[in-house]
Amino acid sequence: MNNTNVTAFKDLQFAPLAEGSPVEVAMLWGDPETGPAAVMVRFPEGYQEPWHSQSATYHSVLIKGDFQTSSKDADGITVSDVYGPGSYAVQPGGAVHAEINAGSGELVALVYFDGPVDFALDE
Repeated sequence: MNNTNVTAFKDLQFAPLAEGSPVEVAMLWGDPETGPAAVMVRFPEGYQEPWHSQSATYHSVLIKGDFQTSSKDADGITVSDVYGPGSYAVQPGGAVHAEINAGSGELVALVYFDGPVDFALDE
């Protein structure tokens, strides 16, 4: 018995991350309420996230576009280089950060959360 399930990118069901958000996500597998879960995420051209954190650690692989990430801690702000497709990033749960679509066109990434898929603004 073959249990293979394949969905073309064009057939993924993207929806806004939150009401009014320009960031879109498509659930791939798992339970976003409890985790683990994986999503495909799209950032529009020029988008810069606000400072935020997630409760779960996430692992991401950039599929399309260029990104840059910034982290904020007691020692200040650290800004990464700009990375292209195929780049892999890990963001520890609770770490305050902000990603930027640093290229032209949309940014697309596969993101795996080891716990709930949540988003808390850093005030």
